[in-house]
Amino acid sequence: MAVSYDNVWFNYILDPIRDFFITEYTYGKVYISPSILHKDPFSIRIWGNSTETISYNQSEWVKRYSNEISLYEIETNPSEAFYKQFLNDSERIYQLLFSKNYVSTTFDSTTLNYYDGVVESMDINEYVGEEEGIEGLNVCRLIFNVTLSRAS
Repeated sequence: MAVSYDNVWFNYILDPIRDFFITEYTYGKVYISPSILHKDPFSIRIWGNSTETISYNQSEWVKRYSNEISLYEIETNPSEAFYKQFLNDSERIYQLLFSKNYVSTTFDSTTLNYYDGVVESMDINEYVGEEEGIEGLNVCRLIFNVTLSRAS
């Protein structure tokens, strides 16, 4: 008997998160990557950081997925109005994630749901790696945890 395989993290968690950000934001780039790819004035990067097995048995597993959502806004001469907009965009992402704490996705005729979505943390201008060298970069990094169960 062959074992069926689904790329659960990408197809049922990261891609749906990207899809609702693309629907919400008609400008900027929204992409899945472990590090910053675009140096545009506005972009959102999504990546899966870690996973933890909650339960595991013969017929089902349940895992908790930790996902990083990074809002990038670049302004080399920021004003108070820029920071007001940046904080507004950060809070908007938080509220979008709050409203998407349960998402059902069908991929190749398999439907799975992530649930119990919660923003664990939200950090402003804590730079990582090459982000440090980008002039005018402001970053809001949110950690969004979700649970997904898969029955076999």
